[in-house]
Amino acid sequence: MWFHKALILTLIATSGSAWAGEGETVALGRRLLAENDCNGACHQKHAPDGVALNLYTRPNPKVKDLPGLHKQVERCVSSLSAPVAPDEIDAMVAALNQDYYKFK
Repeated sequence: MWFHKALILTLIATSGSAWAGEGETVALGRRLLAENDCNGACHQKHAPDGVALNLYTRPNPKVKDLPGLHKQVERCVSSLSAPVAPDEIDAMVAALNQDYYKFK
């Protein structure tokens, strides 16, 4: 019986830190998106209605899944020649996915 209680407490403690880590990743991604003006003039230029954030919520999205989102963020970063590290791209993808795309 004590083993089951210890196992449950361990699982709860471990999952809590994973959630905290995910929150930190998303926060970093949001900061990087803002610092690199990822919702700025470039997105506005490509949005059908001229509203930058609507690229993420348009009815006919170009991005269909999480790997596609990752590739799109890599393309955007590359086109801007922005000095963004691979782990920072992952954070940007995590933020975009949580805030807009909701891919599993």
